[in-house]
Amino acid sequence: MRLIAGGVLDAEGLAHVHAQLAPLDWRPGAETAGPAARAVKRNEQADLSTRAGRALEMWLRERILAHPVVAAAARPRKLGRLLISRTGPGGGYGDHVDVALMGPEGARLRTDLSFTLFLSEPETYAGGALTVLDALEDRSVRLPAGDLILYPSGAPHRVEPVTEGMRLACVGWIESHIRDAAAREILWDLEGVRAAWPRDADPAARLTLDKAIGALLRRWAET
Repeated sequence: MRLIAGGVLDAEGLAHVHAQLAPLDWRPGAETAGPAARAVKRNEQADLSTRAGRALEMWLRERILAHPVVAAAARPRKLGRLLISRTGPGGGYGDHVDVALMGPEGARLRTDLSFTLFLSEPETYAGGALTVLDALEDRSVRLPAGDLILYPSGAPHRVEPVTEGMRLACVGWIESHIRDAAAREILWDLEGVRAAWPRDADPAARLTLDKAIGALLRRWAET
């Protein structure tokens, strides 16, 4: 399941991110890639280990987790570290899959879902589309700044080469309370029905829907 969460950051939020990024140092992106992906990763990443970097990361985490699409579709149990990437002309990230387990022993994150939060308007750079592969076709997106796409961490994907301008994006990984992707999709569909439920509809039927969603969460959720 691939979903777009629009408006994770508004214009004011984007301005805040760009202002906080300005004083940060940048390091080669290959330093944080797995062994198989290191050879195809050509970008830079902001050093978020400083006080200012950690504050920016926390600020972004709060806004990502608060978005209703992320909350309902991903059912986040844990949110991994955030990376902010900068990709200029000649850069990109070739075909790869995200590693299944991230972090040190005792604090491992199972990567169920990956996300990319776009921080640059698409007209400010050329190339740089996120392409997610599946059995039928490759799907490429270049979203407006402030929008986020969720996609399965196990799906092969790439960032197409940037040919002009500078592509900025925040990427991260989610471990879901609902391990099974099909179960997550069922819950997402049911939440869509609940959100669209007319105010004057049969309250007993709405109560049954609430009961069913709760029962499925109790059956499937890992806490």
